Amino acid sequence: MSSGSRISTGSSNQRVDKDVLCDCELPSRIRTSKTKDNSGKKFRVCPNSLGKKCKFWEWIDEEPENMKAIAKDALSDFADYLKQVLEDVASVREEVKQLKVMI
Repeated sequence: MSSGSRISTGSSNQRVDKDVLCDCELPSRIRTSKTKDNSGKKFRVCPNSLGKKCKFWEWIDEEPENMKAIAKDALSDFADYLKQVLEDVASVREEVKQLKVMI
């Protein structure tokens, strides 16, 4: 699994990603690009990439900085909706109860 783009110059070592294995079944390394076009962008690479045995390489798609705020807002909206649904269910149950008394 590799990306179509390649970095032509330096990167800095960051950490090991044990959840994503390279093509030779080793935990991939997460590095940060230092190139002009992709400065600061993170990517995964095989720890044996210098030996050129494994060609595994891919960009890491990072979440937008405001993703937590977006998720928090979505959860809040969902909680409000759920609260309304529960109130509606309670109201319908009360109506059913009253109708049963009338029958």
